[in-house]
Amino acid sequence: MGDIKREVRIASVENNIPQKEVWSSINELVNRIVDEALVLEYGEKNGIFLNEIELEKAIQNIVKDYPENSFNEMLLSRCIDYNEWKERFSEHLLIKKIVKEQTASLPPVSYHAIKSYYQERKKDFLHPSRAKFVHVVTKTRKEAEAVLARINGGEDIKKLVKEQSLRSGIRGDYGLHWKARYIFPSPLSGIIFTIPVGKVSNIIKTPNAFHIIKVLKREPPGVKDLLEVEGEIENILLNKAVERRYTAWLKELRNNYPVKVNDTLLDKLRDVNEND
Repeated sequence: MGDIKREVRIASVENNIPQKEVWSSINELVNRIVDEALVLEYGEKNGIFLNEIELEKAIQNIVKDYPENSFNEMLLSRCIDYNEWKERFSEHLLIKKIVKEQTASLPPVSYHAIKSYYQERKKDFLHPSRAKFVHVVTKTRKEAEAVLARINGGEDIKKLVKEQSLRSGIRGDYGLHWKARYIFPSPLSGIIFTIPVGKVSNIIKTPNAFHIIKVLKREPPGVKDLLEVEGEIENILLNKAVERRYTAWLKELRNNYPVKVNDTLLDKLRDVNEND
């Protein structure tokens, strides 16, 4: 009973929901606990483990996003002991590692499967108004005027941006990727989506910088082409294949390591704690 209550408390904290809601779906929680235990058992029997270096590296990747000591303070504010959190985090990492090794033999996703998915779900890959453009950003108007003079003198803006970025700290975007209208503040988006394609803008002043823009291409809202979303679709299909393999593998584990859950007792525990 103590172990179940502990799992309910942790699930409540991790998902930011009341404990009564966790108790109402206690059967799902127990099934997850069983699945995780079986995966860990498989890993132990097959010599799959997580070393201290892997664990510490993963922890640092999380902690680095928090100001000094604020990670521990966040745990304390949620009544979570650091050592308890570390132990659970280590288990989750190990489970991911075991599952990854178990599903590593999946065949690659075929181009035919990617193309078929795209043809059937084109509406999932819409894009808003967008443009490709070369974008020069300077800190001072004087720098912007010098760059604009060289462009008007016939120098290639892409080469100029690259040269200036390397030498003077002037920042630039070479226009390789589509950019949606909504990601830019109004002074820039207004220019990007109104000046003729191929024309260089005048100097545009914003609160923190000066900008020069040359629009290379522009498109109204529409559907992204297959080449743009090929990698995204490949990941979607691969994740689905991993999920199918994982589900089938869990079924095998439950056959190899029979587990019986006392549902009657579990229902009684749920009823008692839901009404507390």
